[in-house]
Amino acid sequence: MIRKYSEVLGLPVISAKNGMKIGTLKDVVFCRDNKGVLAFIIEKGNHSLKGNVVMLQDVLSLGNDALIINDSDNLVEYKRIKKTPEMLERIQLRGYKIYTHSGNDIGIVKDILFDYKTGKVEGVQVSDGLLQDLLVGRNIMPFLGKIEIGEENILVDNEAVEEMMNTGGGIRSLLEN
Repeated sequence: MIRKYSEVLGLPVISAKNGMKIGTLKDVVFCRDNKGVLAFIIEKGNHSLKGNVVMLQDVLSLGNDALIINDSDNLVEYKRIKKTPEMLERIQLRGYKIYTHSGNDIGIVKDILFDYKTGKVEGVQVSDGLLQDLLVGRNIMPFLGKIEIGEENILVDNEAVEEMMNTGGGIRSLLEN
């Protein structure tokens, strides 16, 4: 099931074991190596829990209204895992510039679309500047072909750019209706 990064932040986190709300979803941890989701960081509520990170494999579901985890006992402390090889490859993605392998500037990542079941980043929402966003809306670029993620840039194949889809927003779509 595809989820948008910006839409999952702030969702309540519920333990399936006892139905208790243990906190809210504060951040999604994306990993450069597997180009996907590694874990979710939780802002704990008033409960004394062992940790504030739930690994992807411990997520039962991520719906429109809540993140459901197996058990709050599965939470780990961020400080215990922050030096693991996977966490050292943690990336933010939002704000990264996107270029094609032929050197064309595609825009900036404004949002990330990911499948919480597989953990795979399926694509990104691209902004080509405020004026373009207002006129035609933002595009969704699927992660297809060869993709390299650097420290602040993403390189994509032309194939991904050819498959880019317009979200249908913007003033132009309002005027055409």
